[in-house]
Amino acid sequence: MSATPTIRLLGEVESPRPLRAHHGLVAVQGWCFLAGEAEPPAVRLTTAANHLEQTARLKRPDLTALHAHEPAAAHGGFVIEGRLPAGVHLARLEARLPDGNWLVFKTLSLAVEAAPFAAGIDAPAVTGTVSQRLHVEGWALHPGQPLQELALRYGHQEIPCALGRPRPDLARSHPTSPHAAKAGFKSRVILSAGRGPVRLKARLSDGSIAIARTLLHVNITTDENHDGRIDFAAKRIGLAAVRPTEAPRTGAASGRPRNVLFILPGSFAANSALHAAALANELARAGHACAIAVPHDLSTLAHHHAPAFRGLLHAEAAAGIRFADGRGPDFIHAWTTRENVRQLTENIRSRDGTRVVVHLEDNELEVLAHALGRSVAELGVLAPAELDRLVPPDLSHPLRSRDFLTRADGITLITDRLAGFVPAGRPHQTIWPAADARYFRPLPRPDEFRALLDRRPGETVLFYHGNVHAANAAEVRELYLAVLRLNEAGQPVTLIRTGLDSVDFLGALAAEVAPHVLALGQVLHHRHLPPLLALADIFVQPGTADAFNDHRFPSKLPEFFALGRPVILPRTNLGHMVRHGTDAYVLDRADATGIAAAVTELRHNPARCERLAQGARTFAAQHFSWRRSAAAVAEFYGKLAAG
Repeated sequence: MSATPTIRLLGEVESPRPLRAHHGLVAVQGWCFLAGEAEPPAVRLTTAANHLEQTARLKRPDLTALHAHEPAAAHGGFVIEGRLPAGVHLARLEARLPDGNWLVFKTLSLAVEAAPFAAGIDAPAVTGTVSQRLHVEGWALHPGQPLQELALRYGHQEIPCALGRPRPDLARSHPTSPHAAKAGFKSRVILSAGRGPVRLKARLSDGSIAIARTLLHVNITTDENHDGRIDFAAKRIGLAAVRPTEAPRTGAASGRPRNVLFILPGSFAANSALHAAALANELARAGHACAIAVPHDLSTLAHHHAPAFRGLLHAEAAAGIRFADGRGPDFIHAWTTRENVRQLTENIRSRDGTRVVVHLEDNELEVLAHALGRSVAELGVLAPAELDRLVPPDLSHPLRSRDFLTRADGITLITDRLAGFVPAGRPHQTIWPAADARYFRPLPRPDEFRALLDRRPGETVLFYHGNVHAANAAEVRELYLAVLRLNEAGQPVTLIRTGLDSVDFLGALAAEVAPHVLALGQVLHHRHLPPLLALADIFVQPGTADAFNDHRFPSKLPEFFALGRPVILPRTNLGHMVRHGTDAYVLDRADATGIAAAVTELRHNPARCERLAQGARTFAAQHFSWRRSAAAVAEFYGKLAAG
């Protein structure tokens, strides 16, 4: 590892790889010396977050035998210890040269685990079973950050707690945590009826959630809201997890193995990440090397089961990314024209000359218009400086995105309708999304659990998963309105809904439809969705043909079809490609009126339901495959590289 002809730096890191720092404490050992120097150099570990200096020097007689003519080798061992913030860091091991400059001799990834959240119960008892309604007191502490909220959880209950009670004992045991002195808590109310082990759920100052187990168990049979008719000790009926079917790894790339860097506009929790991750996994199985860069929340990579790609932050990619073969990326696959993606892509391209493929999955101008509350026409007459002020980093700039596409080596499209945005002469390839075949496949209905949902004879269960935002708020409201109308007409229908709402799309309708909606919130791990989807009789994608829907491919549709249930969808995007009555139930407008009519017909026609279920399974098998999509992308890369 030579910096100049006159300086020869030798060194190695001997700590187990990959480097991991438990509870934020870094401990790295190795050796380092400069050829011809009598003393080993000072060593440090450098990351974007901080420098950690050498904390100890070790004798290394083993190195003397290997480097007999180097006096510094005998005591060239080093230890570096210290704390770094949680996350995955690019760690550079550096040695100080005689002229005072620092020279890198090793670059490694370092995963720093967050300090653990811990909690305990002091009263009424540390362990055992509580059968009386009383207050609970104890402590809850995260060494790295204060708590914003805390709740006791057991069975179906969640009891809020008051924070900030003095705990001098914790202040003494955690001297580096200023908030430890007030880490005590007391439940705000006495315990309610319920049964189960007690857990403490905390919301930390950074917004994250932490949970700690305790040794306390609650068994309270009644309270003012629960009489003795409820048996909290009744048999627990759960939903069985779907066992993954792992796809084999071939290890042989189609054509030359390539290094591919995907750049996303959001975290690994976003829908876009599901598609990019699926492609990266399949490309990796075919022998290519893949990495995915996100702007924030690298921890959300944990939402993906067994990723075959490397996850990193935009900042790390901007500093320079190297793959296992020591080279940088052959291709950047920019996932949409969003500003934060465009800027990082241009940064790397200008420095390294990397080929760029841009992926389109939406009419970005419509998305921007919805987000800003302005029409496309209004955006079209704004001055460039005003657009610069209005467009946030995670949306597309109308002017810069066009230039970005013009300069791309190639463009991939989620649907053919997006070809209208491809500049003349730019090569492009359509790649349909699919469902993760490890989890999304035809599943039987879990009737024992489903019986809990069937509150009335002839109950029909619909399912919709996905977030609600400005662009799709109106159409999702139509789905809720259809559910309300069906129930008002004497047709018992329940909607199971997962996802987050970034806008209030229901207004006064919320209270009326609430008895007919089971809202489960965000399901962090996508692989947990199939058991919930299996509860449904019918899947519904609301919407109608318009500038937004015509240019998209809702990511839930391949998952709907893969489960093998009847699918109701509008005559737009995929609705143009399926056969009504064979593959799906296609509506000219999947609004409240159309959805209610379709559900009514299917409720009273089991034979047609079965035909549509079989049609959905067949269509999924024929048209949705991440492996085939990845093969098409790899072939597209090859054509661009050749031409």
